Amino acid sequence: VWDTGPGIPAVHLEQIFEEFHRFDQPGERGERGLGLGLSICQRISNVLGHPLDVRSDVGHGSMFAIRVPRAASARPQPPPRAVAGDDALHGLRVLCVDNDPEILDGMRALLGRWGVAVACAATVDAALAAVSHAPQVLLVDYHLHDRLEGLDMLDALRAACGSDVPGALLTADGSDTLKRATRARGYRLLTKPIKPASLRAFLAAVRT
Repeated sequence: VWDTGPGIPAVHLEQIFEEFHRFDQPGERGERGLGLGLSICQRISNVLGHPLDVRSDVGHGSMFAIRVPRAASARPQPPPRAVAGDDALHGLRVLCVDNDPEILDGMRALLGRWGVAVACAATVDAALAAVSHAPQVLLVDYHLHDRLEGLDMLDALRAACGSDVPGALLTADGSDTLKRATRARGYRLLTKPIKPASLRAFLAAVRT
C-alpha cells in the first residue's frame, strides 16, 4: 500500500508498530487514529508467517507491503460428473401464477436452473391464456387479488386444460382448514416461503 502522506522518519519506523503509538503529525484535517492498526497488522502477519515491510520517504509518503509465498497454479479439474436425478425435471412444463412480479422472477430463475420450462402469469386472464403452452404442473398463489383466488384459479386452469393437471397452492397460510380444503379439491399445499427442496420433491413426484 502506497500513501502520499508526510512520511515517517527512519528513527520511528520500529515504533509505529507498537500499540497506541501515534506519529506526531496529524492528517490533512487534523485526524489522529488510535495507534492500533499497524500493531494488529504486524501480529496477523507474524501469525501467518508473512513478513511485513515498510519503507518511507519523509515529505513524500510511505509504502507498506506484506510478502506471501507464491503458490503453484492449481491443476485444472475435470468437470463434475452428472449426478443421478439432475435431469429429472428437464423439460417439465410448469405454469406459475402470482400477482407479485418479484415472486415470479424468483420462481422463473429457480425452476430454470432445474431445466424446467416455465410460463408465468400475474393475472387471471394471463394465466388462462398460458394454458396454450399445455402446462404439466400448476403452481398458484392463494391470494391473487383478482376475480379468482388460488383454489378457484386452479380449478379454472384444470378446466381450461381439459385434464386433472397436478397443482399446488402456494400460501403463507398453513392453517389446518386451508390444508383440508386444498386436499379435498385434489391439490397440494406448499407453505411460503417455499423451500426449494420441497418444491423440487413435489415436481419430481408428480412427474413420475
